[in-house]
Amino acid sequence: MPNKLNISEKQTVHFIQDYNVPVSKVFSFFSDHNRMGEVYPAFIRRIKDSNDPRNCNGLGSVRLLITFPIFFQETITQYVESSLIEYKITSVSPLKNHIGTMNFIDLGNGKSRLDYTIAFEARIPKTGFILKNLLEKQVGNAIREVSKRFDKNPNY
Repeated sequence: MPNKLNISEKQTVHFIQDYNVPVSKVFSFFSDHNRMGEVYPAFIRRIKDSNDPRNCNGLGSVRLLITFPIFFQETITQYVESSLIEYKITSVSPLKNHIGTMNFIDLGNGKSRLDYTIAFEARIPKTGFILKNLLEKQVGNAIREVSKRFDKNPNY
C-alpha cells in the first residue's frame, strides 16, 4: 500500500529577508509588539510587560493577536538584543506546539538579514497545510513590507 501524505503532521515555514538598514533597526521593529500590527493583518498589542524594567517587550512579555474570529497570545521565551527572538503560542489557537524563531544577522555595511522559522502542528487534523499556506502568505508579505518601508525611510 502506498504511503499517504499525512497533512496533519508538523509544519514549518521559513523566511529569509534582507534589509538595507542595520540589524538594530530591524530588531527594534520586530521586537516591539505594538508596532507589528502596522504590517501584519492582525490587531497586535502587548498585554504583559517583560520583567525587565528597561525593556517591556523582552523575555516573558506577552502579545495578543486578533484576526477575527481568532485570537491568541504569544509569549517571548528567548530574547537576545539585536540577535534572537523566540516566542510560543501560550493560549488556545488553531495551532499547537507553535514556536517562532527570529534570528537577526548583521551583514555589515549597514545591512541585515532576518532568518525566521515558524514550526507548528494544526490543532484540527488535516488542516496543517492550509495554515502553513496562510502563514507563508501573511508573514511573508509582512516581512517584505517592512523591507519596503525601510527602503523608503531608513528611520522607519
